[in-house]
Amino acid sequence: MECEVDPQMTITAVTNAKWWGAPGPLQCGPKSLYPQTGHWDYMYACNDIWANPPETCDAYEGQTGGKAMNDAAYPNAAGRTDVEGCCWWGRGVIQTSGEQVYCFGNPPTYKYY
Repeated sequence: MECEVDPQMTITAVTNAKWWGAPGPLQCGPKSLYPQTGHWDYMYACNDIWANPPETCDAYEGQTGGKAMNDAAYPNAAGRTDVEGCCWWGRGVIQTSGEQVYCFGNPPTYKYY
């Protein structure tokens, strides 16, 4: 089963990482809102009150560094430079740590010799 592509759909993710310089939430929408995608500069110091004009971090609440650099198009592996019609994305498998005995598939089978 698949969903029809809706080129006018707009979505902003509700979660993202919070480490210094972490990228903002994923966003998608029509070319009229997002004409091109650039890259995230995770080293950018956006809280610079001494800059003229002063700069603040405003991509997400609690942001302490980083900035979306969308002044030049940055194509993905397929050559796309926009996010129109790309609103359904998967986040992959949940990140886990530690011993994961029964998380995926069948429980492990142990053989004793």
